[in-house]
Amino acid sequence: MSSQDVTVEAIIVFDEGKIDRELQYPEFEAIMDGFVPIPEFAEKQVPAVYLRINSALRITACVFFVADFEAGGMIAKRWNVPLQALADNAARGPDLGAGPIALACYSQCPISWQKSKLWDPMMEPGRNSFVLMKKAVAANRLGLVFPKADKPVEPEHGLVDQQLRETLEREYARTMRTRLAHTLREQRLRINTLKSRMALKLDGLKREHQVRLDGYQQRIDQAEEAVKHLDGRIHELEHELALKDGKIEGLREYYEHKLKSLQHDGGAEIEALEAGFAEQLQAKLEQSQEHMQQLLDMREMELFYRQQQEEALRDELAALQREHDSLLNHGAAQLLAPMKKAGVSFVVFAPGCGQLTLSAEEVPGYMADPQSFAAQKSGLSLQSYRQWLDHYHSPYCTAVNIDGEECGTGVTRVMAPADFHDGESNRCDVHRESNPTIIAGQS
Repeated sequence: MSSQDVTVEAIIVFDEGKIDRELQYPEFEAIMDGFVPIPEFAEKQVPAVYLRINSALRITACVFFVADFEAGGMIAKRWNVPLQALADNAARGPDLGAGPIALACYSQCPISWQKSKLWDPMMEPGRNSFVLMKKAVAANRLGLVFPKADKPVEPEHGLVDQQLRETLEREYARTMRTRLAHTLREQRLRINTLKSRMALKLDGLKREHQVRLDGYQQRIDQAEEAVKHLDGRIHELEHELALKDGKIEGLREYYEHKLKSLQHDGGAEIEALEAGFAEQLQAKLEQSQEHMQQLLDMREMELFYRQQQEEALRDELAALQREHDSLLNHGAAQLLAPMKKAGVSFVVFAPGCGQLTLSAEEVPGYMADPQSFAAQKSGLSLQSYRQWLDHYHSPYCTAVNIDGEECGTGVTRVMAPADFHDGESNRCDVHRESNPTIIAGQS
């Protein structure tokens, strides 16, 4: 084996998109075996890259993995990522000087159950992970040493110019084909990486907005509960007022009876009693009226406060919805603008429509409601498309009897949405004749 066939293994650790440290693979094995802790990595998930490097200091394989560290700065015992196996089975990646590298990352993982333990390289200008690693390996700060190359055999003299020209032409054509293939692979990797990041960002935004909406809903529920409590209190006060009115009526009857019994004692005493009764009665009425007015004022203030809260919450909910729609549309538009400029399109699969090629302008609409998008492409209403989709996933007779039980007999699946007819395509031979929605008298 010549020295050009020899490769060595190394580990590069990243921190916030930049290279933090470089390790020869035996050093990393010492860390994995628990001999050398790294205290600054304690209780962290550290992004790193497993590399294979040839004697020309060119990278031939990359595995972008995440290492889990425990509290003592040692790699977690449960952590087990088969770096060599991933590199051996990896698909091709960009050319870093020694031909297309073997690349394994989150968007291009040869072992599916290891995908969650990998990460995608940064490919933005100025922070490109491949460029940073290529420069670091070329600088050879690790001090990698390779066997000296075998002395080349001197070529025979007298080569014909025509043979040399043909050889150069073949080499040039092969180089151009290889360069084109490398460019296409790099662009596919860039697109997959952008799609993964966009999906993660949208999921985060959805979760954030859902949390905020749940908070506002909780505040509305609390306000409604407070209003219910106030309504109960008002009913209690009204009951107390009714009791007081009964007492006043009893006093009135008492004084009237007393007046009748004392009429023979003289007009002066009667007038005094009438005046006292009238004053007490008026005082009680004024007190009751004042109390009722306070209750009414309190009720109006509570209702006014509730209306203000509901209006404010509705405005916030509307603003959140607009913000969500704006983030979804503008965020996707900013992300997809470079792809649109480069003429990139997206291919998705929709049941009943097959593979659809989406332009950059159609991507937000498809992501907002894939079923509505597919229904429009099929020339159907959303309701009709969903009826066909239910039939497509579960082709059986949906006729029901008077007890609400479905027939359940298997029927032929209609592959095209436009050929599906509700009440006919989803009926068996027995029920297709009568074609009722409910089969009377059949169990």
